Amino acid sequence: MTVPASPATFLAAKRLGAIGVSEILKIGATAQRLKREGRPVIVLGAGEPDFDTPDHVKAAAESAIRAGQTKYTILDGTSELKAAVAEKFRRENGLIYASDEITCGAGAKQVIHNAFMATLSAGDEVILAAPYWTSYADMVRIADGTPVDVPCREANGFRLDADDLERAITPHTRWLLLNSPSNPTGAAYSAAQLRPILDVLKRHPQVWLMADDIYEHLTYDGAPFVTAAAL
Repeated sequence: MTVPASPATFLAAKRLGAIGVSEILKIGATAQRLKREGRPVIVLGAGEPDFDTPDHVKAAAESAIRAGQTKYTILDGTSELKAAVAEKFRRENGLIYASDEITCGAGAKQVIHNAFMATLSAGDEVILAAPYWTSYADMVRIADGTPVDVPCREANGFRLDADDLERAITPHTRWLLLNSPSNPTGAAYSAAQLRPILDVLKRHPQVWLMADDIYEHLTYDGAPFVTAAAL
């Protein structure tokens, strides 16, 4: 094993050259410093709830460990997990998927990163509805892709405009990544607001849609959640 003479000899991979420290981590570090100084701080950086893990989840995890479920699993998810995911889609979204149409991972960030690594080559473009979660652009760059920001105007409820999407598409466009409800704006799309966007994509079949629906249960004022997959 070769040990570098000093930290100064460390050379980062070229793919990381344009990637800085996560803005979310910077916010978290600043919040912790202010807390140590006795300042009252409400941290809105990391996407996690302000309550502890529910007891029934803790109990289920402990039970699984005691039952010996601590070995390697099938890479894209156990049959039991896939069945639970399929039932969730059926019950909550009206979608029917077979087990071989479902793949599971260790969280949304890993799944999105894996998808980009599997599909992007140098010069491929990913359209991002801005403002967006800061990690999106970094994951595109790490996969040798090019993030293309399309600003979403406040006058349009911070939603992506179909005409703006049409203008942003080029022969190099590989994906549109759409997050609804959106982090950080909270913008959510109704079926009527999604259909013009999907109509644009139908005219450009080389462009795939990645729907990040992680916040589907964070809706308010009786607004229903709508996923593009159901349309």
